[in-house]
Amino acid sequence: MNLADIKAILNYSAFRPEPDDPSAPWNRRFPNTRTVLVGLGKSMIAWAGVSKTGKILDTDTMRGDLKEILTAAAPSMKAASEAAWCAISLNTRYVISLETNLPRRPGSEEMMKTNPRSILGGRYERGKRYALTHNPETNSSVLLSIDEEQIRKVELMFKEVGLQIGRICCGSYVLLRHALSVTNTVKGSEKPTSNLYVICSQGAVCVLVQDADRWMELRSRTDVYEEDMQPVADLLAPFRERIHSEMGIVIACDQPTPMLRECIDKALPGHAVTDLTTPDFLWNLMNHS
Repeated sequence: MNLADIKAILNYSAFRPEPDDPSAPWNRRFPNTRTVLVGLGKSMIAWAGVSKTGKILDTDTMRGDLKEILTAAAPSMKAASEAAWCAISLNTRYVISLETNLPRRPGSEEMMKTNPRSILGGRYERGKRYALTHNPETNSSVLLSIDEEQIRKVELMFKEVGLQIGRICCGSYVLLRHALSVTNTVKGSEKPTSNLYVICSQGAVCVLVQDADRWMELRSRTDVYEEDMQPVADLLAPFRERIHSEMGIVIACDQPTPMLRECIDKALPGHAVTDLTTPDFLWNLMNHS
């Protein structure tokens, strides 16, 4: 064992995950290191710096041709980070669907990252990356799929401007998983949870109906809104006839979105609303996952 190895053990760095280890939480991969979190939409980019202490710094947003605005934003991103490491939330060109009767053997959700065909069977498509969340009470699952071509395109664009990608995730999927986890805390209870989940992430919207712990319906669309939230109200309107009066509504957005509450009150009046969103909500989830 050389001196460098001894030093790494003494300062605990030998026990830290490597920067490019996607299985470890972002903040553990880069302790005491400035990094950048990035959100990509169809024609927009948003980013936030993460300080050495894990605090989310000032954020910024640009709209326009994605390649052009990334080139313009890259110097600021690199200045806000060390070694130009960034984590990306994709908010366009993905699909979130509700599936039934997928295999549930131990480790199946993790296996989706390495061998999705073994889980999806005939539903598997080549050229896609997948993520999976099972409903622990029923045979339903939420399935995320993203084209490999889209991911490779993003990786190339960031490489060309000198940025290193340490993780790529889907903002809506991250927010939905979090909302489900914090509102479904009591399993097997006599009064199971019934909610309509409304997820908004940088223009993308995902709506999930959960009735007595059963996932009944899911709608997911990207590039729905920018400043005007009326398209979200239009998407929610059909659910007025599909959800019962005692069903609550749970909101989770990338950032606080006051106009969304107005849309919900107009499209789905009379329901109790719980807003989980806090400032920099998605950035904080990405930093700790």
